[in-house]
Order: sequence, then structure tokens, then C-alpha cells
Amino acid sequence: MNTLIAQLKFDGRRLILRNFSFQFFSILMPAGFYLLFTKVMVSGTVPMRFNLQYMASMIVYSGTISALFGIAQILMHDREQGLLQWLQLTPTGVKTYYLSIGLWSMVMNALAIVILGGLAVVFNHVSLTAGQWLTIVCVALIGQLPTMLIGVLVSFINGAETLSVVSNLITFPMAIISGLWWPMAMLPSWLQPIGKLMPTYFVNNWLGAVATHATLNATTVIGVVAWIGLLTIIAVGGTRQLLKRGDGVVKA
Repeated sequence: MNTLIAQLKFDGRRLILRNFSFQFFSILMPAGFYLLFTKVMVSGTVPMRFNLQYMASMIVYSGTISALFGIAQILMHDREQGLLQWLQLTPTGVKTYYLSIGLWSMVMNALAIVILGGLAVVFNHVSLTAGQWLTIVCVALIGQLPTMLIGVLVSFINGAETLSVVSNLITFPMAIISGLWWPMAMLPSWLQPIGKLMPTYFVNNWLGAVATHATLNATTVIGVVAWIGLLTIIAVGGTRQLLKRGDGVVKA
């Protein structure tokens, strides 16, 4: 436990307190999008359901950015600097390190929920029960796991420029086709079935159902669980292949 606390303090200082760009892209940018699409680029009365659903979409978008840009870049940077290789020589290995990075990512996502929720309450006068807010936090943190696992996989890429390109090619198309930026009905009919298979689509639907008192489809929960299971298998398999090649990226 003491090792984990020390790791959390170390990562918190360098990832949160000294990394404004991480905070801007993962929290402030989704917050700006929320105000833009619910207060600025609208005319007339905006339905409360839209305000709630778009809040859910930006929560998912925030977690996606945090995972595919923040986590991926942090892990790659630490690997290139030799931090992971050094941790492999310690008694605790890299498990505490990965746990700390994951926990801080979830803290950032929870903070995004607080900020986006605050904006929704203050500017759009949304009203949710304490149970709904608690459920939104829990679902958002669970729903972030698929994109966190994708972030881990992307971090295996060598080269900051290549990683940045890949992160962009995954994040923004996935956000668009899964309906995070605008309603999926606006997308071409041939693209909508693909978007409905994305992990972000399932999480967005789940959060939207909680926020709007809609009926939760079992397929939504199954989709989130299936993506977590599939990506966990791929991540573990990829890690083992790296170990077999002697890359020394992680220690199982």
C-alpha cells in the first residue's frame, strides 16, 4: 500500500499538477464543446433531453481523449526514458505503476464529470438525483476501461510522431461515427452500423439512459463488457509477445 501511495504522489505531480496540456485536452476542451453545442450554436429552446445526452457524450469524449492521448503518450514516454525497464528491477515490478496511471486517469474522468455536470446544471438547468449522478460516475469509470486498454496498446508504438498520428486516427473518427459530436442519424446510413459497434457508442448510450431515465438495453451493457474482455485479451497477448521478443516493455 505504501508503494502505491508513493507512486500515486509521484504520478500526480508530473501528470496532473505539471501537465496543463493533459488537463486542457481531456477536460477543458470537452467542456468547451458542451457549451458550444448547447448554448452558442443553437437557436430557440433546446430540449432538456439533448442537454443531458450531450453531457453524457462529452463525458465519454473526455475519457477517450484522456486514454488515447494522455495515457498512451505517458506510457510511451516512460518506456523510452527507461522508467519501465528500471521498475522491472524493483521488487514490485510495473504493476503498481500501471495501476497508478489508471487511477489518475479515472480521477481526471471523474473531474470531467464534475465540471461538465456543473456546466449542465448552471447553464442548462439540468436536474438529476443523487442516485443518477452516482450511477453516471460509476458507468463512466467502467466505460473508460475499453479506451484505456486501447491507450495501452497504442503506447507500444515507437515514436511520438507516429503515436500522435495513430491516436488522432482512432480518437476523432471513433468519436464522430459513435455519435459523440452530433446525432448518429446525421451520418450516412452505411456508416451507422459501424458506429453502433464502437465501445464509445455503448458507453454513451448507457450514460444517456441513466441521465434521461430511458430504458437501458441489455445489448448496451453486453457491448461494454465484450469490449473490455476482448481488449484485455489483446493487451495481455500483445504484452506476452513483447516479452518473448525481449523488448522488456512490461513485466507480467
